[in-house]
Amino acid sequence: MDYYDDVGANRIVHVKAEIDAFYCLTMMIFRADDRFGPLSVTVEGKVILVLGCGITGLSIIRWFVQKGAIVVLADSRVEAPGFAQIRHEYPEIKIYTGPFKDYIFTDIDVVVSSPGISLRDIPLQKLKKLGIPVVGDIEVFYQETLKYRNSKVVAITGTNGKSTVTRMVESVLNACSLDAVAVGNIGIPVLDVLSQIELGAREIPDVFVLEMSSFQIDTTHSFESDVSVVLNVSEDHLDRYPDFDAYLQSKCRIYSGRGIKVVNRDEPLLRATSGLDGAITFGLSPPDTDRSWGVSEIAGDQWLVCGTQQICKCNDLRVTGQHNVSNALAALALSSAIVPVNEAGVRGLLSYEGLDHRMQWVADISGVQFYNDSKATNVGATAAAISGIPTSCVLLLGGQSKQQNFDVLVETIRQKVRAVVLMGQDAQVIKQRIERAGVEIFDAADLMNAVRIASKIAEPGEVVLFSPACASFDMFDNYEHRGDMFTDAVRSLA
Repeated sequence: MDYYDDVGANRIVHVKAEIDAFYCLTMMIFRADDRFGPLSVTVEGKVILVLGCGITGLSIIRWFVQKGAIVVLADSRVEAPGFAQIRHEYPEIKIYTGPFKDYIFTDIDVVVSSPGISLRDIPLQKLKKLGIPVVGDIEVFYQETLKYRNSKVVAITGTNGKSTVTRMVESVLNACSLDAVAVGNIGIPVLDVLSQIELGAREIPDVFVLEMSSFQIDTTHSFESDVSVVLNVSEDHLDRYPDFDAYLQSKCRIYSGRGIKVVNRDEPLLRATSGLDGAITFGLSPPDTDRSWGVSEIAGDQWLVCGTQQICKCNDLRVTGQHNVSNALAALALSSAIVPVNEAGVRGLLSYEGLDHRMQWVADISGVQFYNDSKATNVGATAAAISGIPTSCVLLLGGQSKQQNFDVLVETIRQKVRAVVLMGQDAQVIKQRIERAGVEIFDAADLMNAVRIASKIAEPGEVVLFSPACASFDMFDNYEHRGDMFTDAVRSLA
């Protein structure tokens, strides 16, 4: 496999060499108190360079300041939303802005990178030669929580469904009388939870249910969980990876530990991943072993089952669509690796009502149903959303395409979509890829304009689906901001 670095396509290096640099994180700040004892993080007085000032970056800063480290912050933006808070809370912290220069990586002990920072922007080889580790918040979390011997860790990644499954597992385990807390990429940084524990603001949980993005996985090297899963893998983030195979390998690194592995039978690429013998599996087919989770038809109804054990009817779930049946099976499989899932646990699953910005009903205006699926930031999520709608729809697409292949949406659009409204930075790029679906395509100047166009062309009984399949940063702070703006735009119609 070849990798094109940020100097340009003319200079090619082997991916393995780059990956070795990514993951050569010499744990010079982590030391073993004794041969079998927990590792403790000894950072007091050390200089920690934090890259990125988003939600995770702020949590990293708070954690290391609390630990007595000397923190330096660098962000490629000239002005980031978190700067004002940092200047107010920690006026002593030096802040570098703009593109990362080599001098910011001098006279430091450790680099802690936020997931929003591309590893291509970090001089990894230079830091490796200097013996300076590059880690992320998950690696710090793992090293710190080794002392919580009775706490379990459930690790969840995948292109789509991560947040849904994370919340489902949290709900199931809490219903089984365990204190489970959902953390990580879901919006609650792991180090903020650890800070709360250190300050006595909360008890040590029984289970950390950890949602991990591929970017977070890329900055771990010794992380292990009690049970892990890659839910699915489809094209995404190809602006950050040299190709799809590199993205796939990044996701599958979550399986590198010694914990129990949960595997999706419906994903051939994941089934073929080596080293997964003895894994717990799930899929939309009938189970093939007593440890397998799946779907069986019983007396004319579709049931979630484990082996021959009936769990609940698919229609009992409060979230709709086959993708959510798969998500529920994954959640049950993961939970079963921690505790036997009893009737209370199943009730916990059935109480889950879904996430904000994920197929969230907004309004019924003159017989047209408006749904906010702003969390769909890739083509796989949008394809699942379209497939889950029982009627024809008007689809709102667009934003930053992340170099995804929109050809995969063509057949789904042809079958279920009557018209598409495009907006955002890469609208014309997307248009070229989906034109052969043979549906009407409208161009919109912005989101408000897109909503107004959709409302005019949608017919009673149809759905207006806002499922952008793109990142939001061309026009919005994040997908939540984008979803809120969509909701406001729809409500302004009413």
